[in-house]
Amino acid sequence: MSYLVLARKWRPQTFEDLVGQEAIAHILKNAITQNKVAHAYIFSGPRGVGKTSTARILAKALNCVSGPTPDPCGKCQSCMEITDGSSMDVSEIDGASNTGVDNIRDLRERVRYAPSGSRHKVYIIDEAHMLSTQAFNALLKTLEEPPPHVIFVLATTEPKKIPPTVLSRCQHLPFRRISGQKIKERLKFISNADSIKATDSALEMIARAADGSMRDSLTILDQIASFSEDITESEIKDLLGITDIETLSRLSSSVIEGDRKGIINIISDLTNTGADLKTFTKDLLQFIRDLLIARIAGETENVIDLSEEESNAINKLKNKTTEEHLAVILSELIKAEPGIRSAFYPRIALEMTLIRLSMLSHLKSVNEALRIVSGQQSVAGSQESKNQEIKNKVNETFTYSPIQDIWNAVLEKINETNHPLYSKLNEGSVSFGDGEIKIVFNGGLSVHAESVKENIPFIKKVVQDISDRDISISVETVKVKSVSKKDLKEDARNNPIIKKALELFEGRIVDVIPNSKVQSPFETPEG
Repeated sequence: MSYLVLARKWRPQTFEDLVGQEAIAHILKNAITQNKVAHAYIFSGPRGVGKTSTARILAKALNCVSGPTPDPCGKCQSCMEITDGSSMDVSEIDGASNTGVDNIRDLRERVRYAPSGSRHKVYIIDEAHMLSTQAFNALLKTLEEPPPHVIFVLATTEPKKIPPTVLSRCQHLPFRRISGQKIKERLKFISNADSIKATDSALEMIARAADGSMRDSLTILDQIASFSEDITESEIKDLLGITDIETLSRLSSSVIEGDRKGIINIISDLTNTGADLKTFTKDLLQFIRDLLIARIAGETENVIDLSEEESNAINKLKNKTTEEHLAVILSELIKAEPGIRSAFYPRIALEMTLIRLSMLSHLKSVNEALRIVSGQQSVAGSQESKNQEIKNKVNETFTYSPIQDIWNAVLEKINETNHPLYSKLNEGSVSFGDGEIKIVFNGGLSVHAESVKENIPFIKKVVQDISDRDISISVETVKVKSVSKKDLKEDARNNPIIKKALELFEGRIVDVIPNSKVQSPFETPEG
């Protein structure tokens, strides 16, 4: 007997065998149990996720000798004929080759006849979206009112191409991409059953390469098994050109931290080992995207589909940078990928792209630049110097100290006992007078004013404890006239400094966020 490939050998034969489509299996089993099977279904979803297999299982469940049953025996004549494709009452039609209206007219003639030996005739139309408009129109009436013994299943990877008139006559069950973890578990089960030796990391790489398709993962495993009796990570990388997570993590770290020498060395290693840089770029894009999602969500579990190794690598990197930084890197990589893919020298194109992105680590945000232009220190610098100043003065007597020094010590003391209040005080602009401290909240930050006012007695007590002085504390708010984002962006584009920066770095303005603590040139106070 000729060799049977793994994708056919391990094709699901019961609803329990369906991996990653538990919800759909539950719906169909309940429909069979309650005798509520629809006359027409549309199974949509990516390739290799079990659409046609589910249609066959449904046909077996309806025609099994002990059925209709949600658990077909698989041993009766009807079940075996459906399994090997020889059943006269279950027809699989390739929509890509039978696109014409004549093919559908022939089908309409055949559905009128009773099944030859089963309860139901089941017509499975694969790639149904390939049918012509005329063919769909010819099928409409039959889909709406088929004979009681006929069930239609239309399988498609592109449900948007199915006419609404057809969709409205069918029950639509969308199949999902299968998670990498579930694919890995299934591959491990099949490897053990077929005595295929494969490491966990190798199976993880196969699951990642399959991109949610169980059939693709089995095809890859079949290919690798014929190449090596002991499948390891290196064999997967050599045959499929897949990049390991460690390399992706190291390169991403180099780009984020501005390590241009590290970028050159990693790409050199990839080139020397014969890696496909075009495929590598796509893997890098996916890794940066996962890193950005993890940075935004704060976690990776139940948010994105990652292996344990990928999750560990991303968790180590996500706190080294900001969402804005990653968003710019990802955006620029997306724009550069087509050029790298079509470049005559993809290595040079990739190197230049990543080196240029690594320079982002030395650029300052617009808010930071505004502080520098206005003669103020950076947030990090001012906070560091403030902390050092307080440490130097913590044991001193503040009776005759300047009010600003007293206020810095007060903030430090409040931070120890009431961090939320400390954070709100830092959002205000503080000015000092003769025996007076005035805290002003601008625009949207005025929401903090009421809470700070309520805590003035507490703040004054801290001031008294530290300086032994009775200093007046007042809280004010300043309204800021609302300016539309469109006007803000237009003003920013016309700003000569920003225009020069955009030209120098071939940049673009993504968003404009007025600084609430440093008066922005784009804000206009009222009154």
